[in-house]
Amino acid sequence: MHGPGCRSPFLEIPTTEQDPLQLLADRQEDAQELHEQDPEVLIVDDEPESLALLRRSLRSRYAVVEARSGPEGLGCLARHPVRVIVADQRMPGMTGVAFLSQAARRYPRAQRILVTAYTEVEGLIEAINAARVFGYVTKPWHPDELLRLVERAAQTCRLLELNKRLIRDLMEKNRRLQDLLEETRRLETERIRAERWAALGRMAGMVAHDLKNPLTAIQLQAGLLKEGEVPERLQDRSIQSILDQVARMRRRVEELLLFGKPRDIRSSARLYPIPALIRSLEEAFRDLCREAGVRLEWTLGYTGSCWIQAGQIYRVLENLIQNALDAVEQGGEIRVVTEELDHREVVIRVADSGPGIPPEIESSLFQPFATWNKPDGTGLGLAIVKKIVEEHGGRVWQQRDVLSGACFHMTLPREPPEEKDAQLQG
Repeated sequence: MHGPGCRSPFLEIPTTEQDPLQLLADRQEDAQELHEQDPEVLIVDDEPESLALLRRSLRSRYAVVEARSGPEGLGCLARHPVRVIVADQRMPGMTGVAFLSQAARRYPRAQRILVTAYTEVEGLIEAINAARVFGYVTKPWHPDELLRLVERAAQTCRLLELNKRLIRDLMEKNRRLQDLLEETRRLETERIRAERWAALGRMAGMVAHDLKNPLTAIQLQAGLLKEGEVPERLQDRSIQSILDQVARMRRRVEELLLFGKPRDIRSSARLYPIPALIRSLEEAFRDLCREAGVRLEWTLGYTGSCWIQAGQIYRVLENLIQNALDAVEQGGEIRVVTEELDHREVVIRVADSGPGIPPEIESSLFQPFATWNKPDGTGLGLAIVKKIVEEHGGRVWQQRDVLSGACFHMTLPREPPEEKDAQLQG
């Protein structure tokens, strides 16, 4: 509690055993340097006796600078960045409120205390509004009360200074962080560019390797035909060999184009019956599986339609079934299952009884140019599968199912995206 001669209408700082500056302990040294470098208190009074009393009351704790008028006080503030100003109200020429008002505008950091003999509410309101005083002392005042008020004002100023420094440090650290983020983005851009060039190099090497062998075979067969060294009974076989190699090269080029070109399937997708798609695949693989001695089973748990580009989804399932056929030995089994996942999606599974996916390649299974145990593979098959399924708004993953080998799961939308969005909003 304050005595009758000392009031602080502007700011109250609790007087506890812990110094509030301890909350900013890491900046205590800065506060000490400021205390040692600058006078902390400016006292302004036109009466020498009152000025001397203020000086004696404060100089034991603070570096004090004094002035005998408002204009002289403003001059002192220009030379000495003090923390606390103590000014008498009754001064000739410039009152204490007028002086503190100018000080507040020019040096807002310094905390202002008014010494007054007035007790009228109007005078105090003017001091608070115009000069934004930290507190006031009414005459006669006690030195201890004045010291406590000045101490709180000085602590407030120090906290403001430290807060300013902390904000400045924070802004500097934020600037450095922004620089680091920019550098990180630059490095990430360079990394992506390097990876793209590396991928382009791998693709070029893959294309060169894949086209070299069939071109060599075509060159050999064409040369023999040209020189007439192929018996007439074998010419049809040589021509068919050339056509087969051309078809092989065409498939490689189509895969590269399909992988590299983004597609918007919305303009060409439509509701297509899943059983019709399955029947086409069954006809395509029936003889192949019979010749390989592999049992191919179809379980249609879902017999409705999906919103798809039928040719693209046919290619996806053709790729997955062919991979399963390559992996399964004679006497093995391939199982294709369709199920309704929910009212929005259908899941199709292609499972086989082969050896399964090795753990060391599971993480890179759908990445381009990742191939395993297929000497003539391009490494684009599953990457194209993933690309097509995701372009349809679906998902694809590998997770072992009822059979012992691999099992690929893919989801497809049952309806157009517009209808799905409308249902979600509803």
